[in-house]
Amino acid sequence: MPSALPSDTSITNSKSPPEPASAVDIIITLAINPENKEQVEANLLKAGEWIEKNEPGCLQWEVFYLEATGEMVLVERFNDLPTARKYHPENRKKDGMIDGGLKWANEIVEKGWLSQEPDIKVLSRRGGFGLRKWQ
Repeated sequence: MPSALPSDTSITNSKSPPEPASAVDIIITLAINPENKEQVEANLLKAGEWIEKNEPGCLQWEVFYLEATGEMVLVERFNDLPTARKYHPENRKKDGMIDGGLKWANEIVEKGWLSQEPDIKVLSRRGGFGLRKWQ
């Protein structure tokens, strides 16, 4: 899988003070073989549980399902680019850091549950506001 993390990023958003100004958002779209939807979802949820407990630099990790396309979309937010590089699976695998979160993600690829390579995008915030509290 090619490296998706840029060498530099410029994120500016003064409307979300709790988040670091250098936060990095990564969107990963997974094209899933329809017969493997349940296995992929179960593995992603296990990975998320592990990441929440063991990766303090990962501020957000959510899984969404797109019914229309049968794809799963992961949304990850990291403190900054160095943290994203440290924890992102493509780098952990390269560095031999096979841990709980990566173990579950690797199984999805190794067992052929995807119909194509994951589509990884790194986002640079340009404006807007962060999550609001429910009222």
